[in-house]
Amino acid sequence: MGHVPAPLRRRNNFDFPAKRRREIVLHARYVGAMDTEDRNRWLIAWVWHNRKAKDQIWSVMEAAKRMGGKITEAEASGITEEASITRKHLTADNLARFLGVTYEQRQRLGLTTIGSVNVKKRDRMEIRRVRDKVKHRDKRRAAGARPRDEYEANSTAAKARAEGVSRMTIYRRRRAAERAKNPPHVTGMSTAIFLSSEDRPVTPAGVEGLAERGFASKKECPRSGRGVAATVGASGLASSQTATTMVADRYESLPLELRFMALGLPLPQNLARAA
Repeated sequence: MGHVPAPLRRRNNFDFPAKRRREIVLHARYVGAMDTEDRNRWLIAWVWHNRKAKDQIWSVMEAAKRMGGKITEAEASGITEEASITRKHLTADNLARFLGVTYEQRQRLGLTTIGSVNVKKRDRMEIRRVRDKVKHRDKRRAAGARPRDEYEANSTAAKARAEGVSRMTIYRRRRAAERAKNPPHVTGMSTAIFLSSEDRPVTPAGVEGLAERGFASKKECPRSGRGVAATVGASGLASSQTATTMVADRYESLPLELRFMALGLPLPQNLARAA
């Protein structure tokens, strides 16, 4: 057996530093950071997440433009040096304290990699859990689901407690009501038959009409005088025994031994000796 390659894994192309840089630029534009004296904080945080840049000074100048401001090459060089000696704040909440990001700003801008200064991570998780719970509840209500208290009020257990009986008693009463609606001698309407437009229950109330449904009736055979069971249906068609008698009439002009051979019947012994 040849070598079987391992299944290919789905590659994760998510770039966390790039997303963090975009959110820093977004917050800086929202609060107008380039027009304040603390604009270097957003540029320093941006440098922390831009380690792979080949030309860091040019990258800082471009980041300042995206934030809504403009700096010189000397200022960009100084910001780069300051970022290298400043203690890094890389976690979500630490970076939020460094930039002053509030929970309201975080929600308005849709920030996911930066925390907030007034709502901690655990509290944000609880808020998210409650918000998702309400969202799923509204979705179930829109789909037709009943509230829990209404469902329990109309449940079988609630009815049993109100009447002072067990749940099995309620179930038995329901089954009895279903039997009353559908009596045992009537199983429902019959299958659709295109030869007749009349419809009636599958199980008849009486035994009338047995002959027209195909039950055999005794008739006297005109040749042998014996009783022959002839089954005649509602359409008037003869049964297989009557059909056999009709086939035998076709060979009436033949000799007796040839008639037995034509019908595939064994030849009687007396006729065999005579032959």
